[in-house]
Amino acid sequence: MKFHQIDCFNINMRFFKFLAIWPGNNPCRYYNYYSKAFIMFFVIIFYLLFSINFYFLPRQLDIFIEEMIFYFTDLAVTSKVLTFVLMHDQIIEILDVLECEVFQPDDDEGSIILEKAKKFNKSYWKIVMSVSYLSSLVHILSPLISHLILNVELLLPVCRYAFISDEYRLMFIYPIYLYQSVSIHFHMLYNVNVDSFFLGLMVLAIAQLDILDTKLRKVTDDYKIEDTDADVSRPEMDRRNKEDVIKMNQCIIHFIKVCRFCELVKDVFSVTLFVQFGAASCIICVCLLRFTMPAPMGYYIFLGTYMSVMILQIMAPCWLGTRIMVK
Repeated sequence: MKFHQIDCFNINMRFFKFLAIWPGNNPCRYYNYYSKAFIMFFVIIFYLLFSINFYFLPRQLDIFIEEMIFYFTDLAVTSKVLTFVLMHDQIIEILDVLECEVFQPDDDEGSIILEKAKKFNKSYWKIVMSVSYLSSLVHILSPLISHLILNVELLLPVCRYAFISDEYRLMFIYPIYLYQSVSIHFHMLYNVNVDSFFLGLMVLAIAQLDILDTKLRKVTDDYKIEDTDADVSRPEMDRRNKEDVIKMNQCIIHFIKVCRFCELVKDVFSVTLFVQFGAASCIICVCLLRFTMPAPMGYYIFLGTYMSVMILQIMAPCWLGTRIMVK
């Protein structure tokens, strides 16, 4: 019975399909229309309006800093969306490699290693999605609740769209608020699912290296006890050596396949990972600068938690990548 590794990404694939970046192997014509419209409306146009907004902002450092925090995040999101749109065939190839015969476990120990990796991927997705969902809802709904209950001015959750006059902004405040809220919520879903998918691929690569390690350690295990009990004839020794050579060749093929898998992952995600590292570094710097300016305690808490997430976005891929190199 074939062991399926990619089923730990089923929830990611469902979100990718909803977010219009995963048509699958046989996309229908209507999904292509849906994908283009969705990405254009919630990613491209959103990012263009966000960029235009900076030209019309007042020349005040604190205002620029607050707007730049989310701008860098949206830059990383845009790169992830484009990666899935432009590199769809390569991602399909990565998933096919995971399901190939070489990556199938030969014994119970290998199955246990892969099950642990899959369980980790699912648990990581649940934890990150729960925290991100809560953070997104709090950020989106808190201005609206304050506006409805305390009758204060409704603040837009992302940027003020300074290119719109105050009169028109007040006239269309609710549609603009809805558009920004829905867009950044979708961007959060992009971030969580793409990041967990990429990290999941790295975890499965580590699992394959663990399986390869156990295979190498067991190459001559079958004959250790027999060799200590009695002398072994020359023909028997030759037969065993041939079997060991076959096992070693299988391990070499397995290792080459793992290297090919890692190379594919690197080719697909290297650019977006570079953008993510750069954006996260900029956000950390901007948050640290914003700490030096006066703000309510709640905003300081937001800055601290947001900066912690950015540190995690840098730390997690580096940690897993280091583990792959060490193994």
